[in-house]
Amino acid sequence: MDIMDTKEEKLIEYLESLPQLEVSEDFAQQVMHRIEGRKKRSCYADYKKWAVVSLAAVFLVLIFFSDLPLLPELEISPSLGYRKIELVFYSPSQSSRTVAVAGDFSGWDYLQMEKVKEDCWRITLKVKPGKYQYGFLVDGKEWVADPNSFRQVPDGFGKFNSVLVVNGESSS
Repeated sequence: MDIMDTKEEKLIEYLESLPQLEVSEDFAQQVMHRIEGRKKRSCYADYKKWAVVSLAAVFLVLIFFSDLPLLPELEISPSLGYRKIELVFYSPSQSSRTVAVAGDFSGWDYLQMEKVKEDCWRITLKVKPGKYQYGFLVDGKEWVADPNSFRQVPDGFGKFNSVLVVNGESSS
């Protein structure tokens, strides 16, 4: 005898041991009537679908055709510790084509500065309070310490870095 045959026999034996219930002749009609009743209520489900689709459409129209921001703009709060600083570089020669700044605050990556006048370059940064070394790279070749900074330290390559100290008080 196969294991499957034994299981099938036990199942049949169990089913036969269950009490036999008598159902009325119109049992099938009653079931079908309840099913039909539920189908009639399904128009509410259709209404919910249309309501969700309509609200989604209104939301998309508001986003794309209004001045509402997609994501809220987050103001950097003083409690987070960032300060807005502006570095200005006045080039001794008016022939400078590009000026970039690099320092501890940028991981020593070069940040291009905006040319304001013929000899004036500017950049605004958001940095945490602390002490930072930095310098300017003029035309991609010449490393120049900030001539407006009173604090300078040797850079280890025969030149100097400027030192920027950003305090922890709000600079609004």
